[in-house]
Amino acid sequence: MNILVIDVGTSSMRGILFTQDGETLTQRQQLYQVTYGEKGWVWQDASDWENALYGILREITAETEEKGWRVDAIAITSQRSSVIPVDREFKPLCPAIMWQDKRTGDICDSLRDKNDKVFSLCGSRVNPVFSASKMTWIRRELPEVYSKTRTFMVIPDYLIFCMTGEVCTDYTYGSRSLLMNIRKRQWDPELLELFEVDEEKLCRLIEPGSICGYTSGTFRERTGCPEGVPVITAGGDQQCGAIGQGVVKEGILSVTAGTGGFLVAALNEVPSNLEQDVICNVSSVKGQYILESSVLTCCSAFDWFKREFYGNCSYDELNRDIASVPPGSHGCLCLPYFQGRSTPDWNSQARGVFSNITLGTTRADMLRGLLEGICYEIGNGIEAMKKYVELSEICVNGGLTNSEPFNQIQSDVYGTPIVRRGKSDATARGAFMVAAAEMGVYRSVEEAFRMLKKNSEERIYVPSEAYTGLYREAREQMNQMYRQIYSR
Repeated sequence: MNILVIDVGTSSMRGILFTQDGETLTQRQQLYQVTYGEKGWVWQDASDWENALYGILREITAETEEKGWRVDAIAITSQRSSVIPVDREFKPLCPAIMWQDKRTGDICDSLRDKNDKVFSLCGSRVNPVFSASKMTWIRRELPEVYSKTRTFMVIPDYLIFCMTGEVCTDYTYGSRSLLMNIRKRQWDPELLELFEVDEEKLCRLIEPGSICGYTSGTFRERTGCPEGVPVITAGGDQQCGAIGQGVVKEGILSVTAGTGGFLVAALNEVPSNLEQDVICNVSSVKGQYILESSVLTCCSAFDWFKREFYGNCSYDELNRDIASVPPGSHGCLCLPYFQGRSTPDWNSQARGVFSNITLGTTRADMLRGLLEGICYEIGNGIEAMKKYVELSEICVNGGLTNSEPFNQIQSDVYGTPIVRRGKSDATARGAFMVAAAEMGVYRSVEEAFRMLKKNSEERIYVPSEAYTGLYREAREQMNQMYRQIYSR
């Protein structure tokens, strides 16, 4: 059985055709870009994703016919909280409001006193990232669009409709909306009223990892893909990325150090002692939940520092500089909040700070201090998660984990061994595992991971006890500095 995974990212869409053993037969990629406007507005035309989907399917279908392969199922995973309002003909009424759009800041600020109620129902605090306030904004600022809206969709919902003609969304996207009751897994009347959204304008909710429809005749005409191929909603990109790294049962934590940093841990139920220092979402593994924490700048801060202080130096040279500085960076301490802070307090006013700089401080000290600061903040997220779940394994991935010194810093700061697995396509592989379990190739997502893991390279980093103690003190210094600056 061959499974085609459609992975919808922020800057591109990829299609990867896997065999049932997880080997890649072929892949295609289509690039696109969002539009950035004033005041934090970010938008994109839905036609970008539709055209990318059709283009990828045309090319892969042609290759499968030429080489005698089949596409037995299609799985889709996507970025999670971008909103597309469509009319009764399912045509977009305006450009999609993207997940990183900040135009709803004032709406969210006005609901700040409702955070306790919102969190108790949906596991997340009010924030512009999530899709609910984008719908509120459309209702208030674009009333004609709201009145004509048949359905609010996120990107995967729209693409599923393009493939199958079905209208649905899965729980992983619902749990990123602020409109779904996390325990009942239903649209919640109190949340709908709070955000001024009519339930009839929302998609039907289904379990992630479910067949949501079959490719239609219209889709066949546009792409050549045979009619009747099952389409599986594998869930959100962070959920699938975590599965690809091994987050398939309670107690395993994935740390993705990409543009930003994402922490995802699996658990079997919503914790009874859940507080607002983490986010609780639905997992792509049926019946499970995940805890999420995030750091807004990882690779983006590293790339900024390289550009401004190292110019055209190679990454090998940067790694040598990082390794040349002892743990603690000669006292240089960095608060890594270059685009604000997310969990636990969602402080958009927070900024990056380098402290304890002397005339003897070098750019290498500052570079290592930056990476240590990022790890301290990830460490804060790990400590928060330990309140709710006992962690048995931490696996790491993302662009920054290409740096050996950074991985050793991670292990030393977290005080535990960490595992880096060789494949860089964790999100697509996670979606493949979810789909393969649904199609009966494997009995469960956990079994799928165990089988695919056999062919995956692993590198384990072990902490130094002496450095862990030093870093524990430095992390507390960073936290104390943050409190002193922002508790006024």
